[in-house]
Amino acid sequence: MIRLLLLLAIVLAGLVLGPLLVGQKGYVLIALNQWTIEMSLISLGLIVLGAILAFLLLEWLVKRVLTLVTGSRDWLGGFSERRRQKAFTRGLVALEEANYQEAEKQLSKVDSAAFSGLDLLASAQAAAKRKQWDKARDLWLKASEYPASELAAKLHLVKLEIQHQQAHKALSLLEGLSEKHQQHPRVAQLWAKALAQQGRWQELQDKLRGWKKTLGLEKYDFWMRQAAQGVFAEIASKEGANQLKTNWQGLPRSKRQDPAHQAAYAEQLMMQGMASDAEQVLVEGQKQGPHPLLLPLMKQLKSPNPVAAIRLLEGWLKKDENNAELLSALGHLSQQAGDLVLAEKALTKAITLRHDQDDLLALAAIKEAKQDNQQALALYKQSLMAPDS
Repeated sequence: MIRLLLLLAIVLAGLVLGPLLVGQKGYVLIALNQWTIEMSLISLGLIVLGAILAFLLLEWLVKRVLTLVTGSRDWLGGFSERRRQKAFTRGLVALEEANYQEAEKQLSKVDSAAFSGLDLLASAQAAAKRKQWDKARDLWLKASEYPASELAAKLHLVKLEIQHQQAHKALSLLEGLSEKHQQHPRVAQLWAKALAQQGRWQELQDKLRGWKKTLGLEKYDFWMRQAAQGVFAEIASKEGANQLKTNWQGLPRSKRQDPAHQAAYAEQLMMQGMASDAEQVLVEGQKQGPHPLLLPLMKQLKSPNPVAAIRLLEGWLKKDENNAELLSALGHLSQQAGDLVLAEKALTKAITLRHDQDDLLALAAIKEAKQDNQQALALYKQSLMAPDS
């Protein structure tokens, strides 16, 4: 832009001064040793103007040549980058196609730094699919050196250690994560799994207090129930069923009202043959209505006279008579208690609302007990086509 303005200024100066210089005979004399140059002012002006134009032309030519040279270098670099990108894409496609050997071959052509370690994650996955555990571990370790891939790589390493029953190594990896990464839901899930594998139930319960929001209610309930089951099983096996009941009574009110703890306690009571106590826990835990953790356990109650549980289920069914879950629970509970008439009635209605394998098998057993073999056989056949509970 500056050069253009300069050129315009020179042209304007020529237009203004040109007429003034016409007819002027002034001259310029330049003496250099033995050389003497003499010219008019007009000639000098033309030479200077020509020199400026020649300089500008030369500058443009030099820039053009440099652009062509650097452009060819960029083109070669772009070609190499395109080859790496193509290899990365082919590797991912081969991985999805379960062609793991080809996936590793293609991904080995990729520059890991250019892809922030994503190629290493994919290569490790291919190696793991081929059960090349040591190779997969090495690749995940390399991938963990890239910030963008660090968490994903370490999660895979933790899963690998848990899979090979090395929970202590998994926990060591988890403890080495940054505080931010430790708040990741997948980290909490694997941490809970590693603690469970080591039977560190009390520690798991303590950790779960801070993970409720991280895990979400469903997974929190699942792991809290697992932890409570572990604690109660230890007490029952080491100190007996009576101590289990004493321990339950000594728990804080918040835990005794927690459905996950109630479910774990009821299960342990049933395992100890204390069906009446288990029934009491399940009934009291569902005073406000059926709970998804407790209702299924009512099917497992083997009590000769579960009056309270049956009354509770029948009360709910009066308000919601077409609830298949409630009918199923009533049917199984009645069957365990020996009331086949009530069980048959409840299960027959339940399977008209949904085809559940457990319900069909239970009803088939009732028909068989009543010597109705044709109906029993038909129900057994239906159960093969029904989804699992």
